[in-house]
Amino acid sequence: MTSIVIKKNSDGDYMGFELHGHAGSGEYGKDIVCAAISMLTINTVNSLEKFTDDTFTCNADPQEGFIDLTAENGFSPDGELLMKAYELGITDVFKQYGKEFLNIKFEEV
Repeated sequence: MTSIVIKKNSDGDYMGFELHGHAGSGEYGKDIVCAAISMLTINTVNSLEKFTDDTFTCNADPQEGFIDLTAENGFSPDGELLMKAYELGITDVFKQYGKEFLNIKFEEV
């Protein structure tokens, strides 16, 4: 199962996200839930790097299915939009495939 924690501050601004684990909805190479989660996550990180001047750290371990993205000072308006798009995409995957493969939590930091 993949667990995702979307981090926001007390004002509701995005501060990052953490992802742990593999979905396990199919055999290796055919796990469409893991592929969807990975694509959304990696595209968000790449888009934040390419399309914003935001400062953030991103640590990853693909073997463990771990990614931690943190913006200590939050995101610009463009970064906020990209994070909203990430939340929308991940939430849609959750709605389609349910609690068996994905867990999403929101944490105030």
